[in-house]
Amino acid sequence: MGGIIRTATKIITAPIKIISKALSWIAPKPPEIPDFGTTDFDDYETGVLLNKQSNDANIPVIYGTRLVGGTRVFMETSGADNTYLYMSIILGEGEINDITEIRIDDKAVTWASDLADNTAVEVGSGDSNFYKDSASLIRVEPHFGSDSQTASSLLSTLSSWGTNHRLRGIAYLALRFKWNQDAFSSIPKVQSVVQGKKVVTLASNLSEQTASFSSNPAFCLLDYLRNERYGKGIATSDIDLQSFYDASQVAVTQVTPYSGGSDINIFDCNAVLDTSKKIIENVRIILRGCRGYLPYTGGKYKLIIETTGTASITLTEDDIIGGFNLNSENKNDKFNRVICSFVNPDRNYQVDEVQFPPIDDSGLTSADQHATMKTADGGFLLEGRFDFQTITSPYQAEEMAEIILRRSREALKLNVNVSGDGYDLAIGDIVNITHASLGFSAKAFRVLAVSFNEDYTMGLTLVEYQATHYTWASKAQQSSTPTTTLPNPFLIQPPASVTLTDQLISYNDGTVIVALDIAVSASPNSFVSFYQVEYKKASDSDFIIYAQGSGLTHRVLNVIDQETYDVRVKAVGVSGASSTYVTAQRTIIGSILPPSDVTDFSCNIINGEAHLSWEQISDLDLAFYQIRYSTLTSGATWQNSVSLVEKVSRPATSIVVPARVGSYCIKAVDKLGNFSINETIIATNVTSIGNFNNITTQSENPNFTGTKTNLTLDSNLLRLTNLGSNGTYEFASVIDIGAVHTSRITATLAQFAENPSELFDSESGDFDDKTGSFDGDSPSNSNAHLEIAVSSDNSTFTEFKNFVIGDYTARYLKFRLVLISRDGVTTPVISQATVTVDMEDRIQSGNDILSGAGTKTVAFTNPYKTANYAVGITGQGMATGDYFLVESKTINGFNVTFKNSSNTVISKTFDFIAKGF
Repeated sequence: MGGIIRTATKIITAPIKIISKALSWIAPKPPEIPDFGTTDFDDYETGVLLNKQSNDANIPVIYGTRLVGGTRVFMETSGADNTYLYMSIILGEGEINDITEIRIDDKAVTWASDLADNTAVEVGSGDSNFYKDSASLIRVEPHFGSDSQTASSLLSTLSSWGTNHRLRGIAYLALRFKWNQDAFSSIPKVQSVVQGKKVVTLASNLSEQTASFSSNPAFCLLDYLRNERYGKGIATSDIDLQSFYDASQVAVTQVTPYSGGSDINIFDCNAVLDTSKKIIENVRIILRGCRGYLPYTGGKYKLIIETTGTASITLTEDDIIGGFNLNSENKNDKFNRVICSFVNPDRNYQVDEVQFPPIDDSGLTSADQHATMKTADGGFLLEGRFDFQTITSPYQAEEMAEIILRRSREALKLNVNVSGDGYDLAIGDIVNITHASLGFSAKAFRVLAVSFNEDYTMGLTLVEYQATHYTWASKAQQSSTPTTTLPNPFLIQPPASVTLTDQLISYNDGTVIVALDIAVSASPNSFVSFYQVEYKKASDSDFIIYAQGSGLTHRVLNVIDQETYDVRVKAVGVSGASSTYVTAQRTIIGSILPPSDVTDFSCNIINGEAHLSWEQISDLDLAFYQIRYSTLTSGATWQNSVSLVEKVSRPATSIVVPARVGSYCIKAVDKLGNFSINETIIATNVTSIGNFNNITTQSENPNFTGTKTNLTLDSNLLRLTNLGSNGTYEFASVIDIGAVHTSRITATLAQFAENPSELFDSESGDFDDKTGSFDGDSPSNSNAHLEIAVSSDNSTFTEFKNFVIGDYTARYLKFRLVLISRDGVTTPVISQATVTVDMEDRIQSGNDILSGAGTKTVAFTNPYKTANYAVGITGQGMATGDYFLVESKTINGFNVTFKNSSNTVISKTFDFIAKGF
């Protein structure tokens, strides 16, 4: 044998003109594996899942289906307080087929509709992570990367993203995030499950089909070789399309991965290619995943997938020229365990491993078990590790591991030179070798390399072919990934419950308030940092944050009696994420007894003012006092009085109001709006209260001919029509007092309350359950009050406001009644509504006025309403017989002329005083 080997060596080392060697699917030696840490494959695939920030990063090519992170090329905030974050993330070269899922911070988003090219979509209401407070927090607009795609309408709302920002040929996501502390703690991480690049496929007649989604490695490789943007740009004429079609049919061979499993393709290409790598490296990645060879034969690139086959020719000793070189497997290329790394979708597209023989190889024959092979190898562990970036099936990866192991253990290598008969062979072909010296009789080998020598012989590099290596064996079903049972720090469970009560609280200084007590039952979550308690009146739209802390009991002070309050509580975790709210509602009860009657009510008249005072009642829940006025000096009642002061807040026990002849009435009102049962009345008939002159009196009764809204007039009585709404009556005419003056206005209002349901026999329910007074409390459940609006031009009036007896400066006066039912069953009934306008006498004067030798006109600073005023003149230095004449009295002034005894007009200095209204 030594002589033969020497001869073969001599022949093989002869000068060689041409060498043909194909790119093959498996390297001669496995890659070096570091003792610690991760491999380059681990690092790269981890990087595929990350969001990188760059404006010049290479754009990957995605074939098949993969989860990718992408490269952020644009970020901008907008809105008040930077509410919105806009983002553009490049996924890969386009045009891709689809995006089937988007994950934000590792949580799959439920969208309101399917993701589609160039179509914005919001988060669906069923998504508890990113649909908060009845609103979507994310809007996404996918772009699949066609060469004709338009600019994103979502990003075009920003001035920095224009219509030319089309990113043609690039698949990307346009996103808008709305800030919410319960959903986001930093810049969101975005990942997408992408059905990758659309590729041209071949029909059986080799006609090219419209680009579509395919994970067939033959068509993916064809796309990469021909593409001029990210691939090699090889012309179709330089590619053997038939070989690619044949390889595609091998790839879709259906195999059963495990007993009872659904059939799968024997090969798929699900890869993310790094375009920063050399093209030849990416070609090797695709070939490795499908056991492919890419020889250049006959001026064309040809794709061969290593699988079963038959020999095309048989070479005998007559065809073999010279010696040969035969090598059996050696320790460096032989394995008794092969581990293959792949990307596993069932483990969030992380790098995973399978091995052959499997860890539990008890189901294999003894010869295939690891212990048997290790013993045969002298007790040495011969382990090979291989990475497959295109494989995402553990069953395809395990098949690869098995074939690599079997090939390594049954892989004779033969180098020979042959005559011209070998010219028909191409890399990847199977050839039979018959050689008596070697003991070969039609032994099958596969061609790995071809060389052409100067002497026109052909050198062949062959490896032993075993058809049994490629027979798919059913695998053991992969165990499902165990569900993580650790609590999620971003998923916070709400408090168990919230209980509300209320109570009155009295302070040492006599202040009495109502408090709302909140009791929280703790959340069972272990990651709760604190609880956030919020409340609001039911009528308000916004909640108020009341407390943030670990305490479970809280007290809200100064809540309002009979007001309904909404309370909500959420738990906030250490991550900053919040639970949903637990809500409760309560109407504040307070005291239900009416307050005491007011005592010691007195009135002192001082300079036209009535100084009212009374004794403070002792009720803790006293809210305020209400004062009314009636023109009657006897027989006045609460209902037939006009509101004078709506509220005199506690602890006040006195107030100053305009002094008038009539009666003042007072009642106490508690926090629930209950009035004292009886009004306290004080009357005054002091005739010296001012010197008023009646200007006009307008009475609307009995016909009430003005404008009525939600009111019914029956038997000269006004009532509410619909007790669920207020009613208004606008006086029939506007009062015009002739010019802008200050006048004193009083009113008389006669009313009573009507509620038939308060008859004893008409009541429903248990009598003891009724609130309020035994004799009924209709007066406190309904009310009518007067409102006034004023104008100087009868065109522009002020808004109506509650009428209070007093002085008003205007020319035009407009009045209306407002009727209110507070309980929906009681109506005020109006029998009289009268308004009186008075003007008080006032004095104007002047002194040291020079008349001149003629008629002097004196103009008033503030004109009177009428010219019926009195004028007194005092001339200075008047001689005997001197006199004056007052003439032409108007509201604006008068004329005065001084004359002597000869009736000659003279000039005098004089003083005057005028009194009128």
